[in-house]
Amino acid sequence: MSIVQKACDGNQPLSYLQTVVQQEEGIYGPLTGLMAQAPNNVMTLQIGASPAVGKRAVLEVYSGHPPEKDGHVLICVANCLVSAAMQSVAAYRPT
Repeated sequence: MSIVQKACDGNQPLSYLQTVVQQEEGIYGPLTGLMAQAPNNVMTLQIGASPAVGKRAVLEVYSGHPPEKDGHVLICVANCLVSAAMQSVAAYRPT
């Protein structure tokens, strides 16, 4: 399995990270992981077939445990920089 890691600016809001993740999934393939590496967030993508537009990762900030989300499977959880502040982020894939 080949992977690629791409960085994006951790000073931006979650909507920016969401957009970048979905764009990168369209280029490289499905998201498999996220992490903060100040001042950026780093996403790991599995090189392969890209998810369809309606099946690309959806990101949400959470506290405690990542909530279950109807119609979605949890891809990963991570501490990410959201507007330069560390936040717990869950990535889901619509089923």
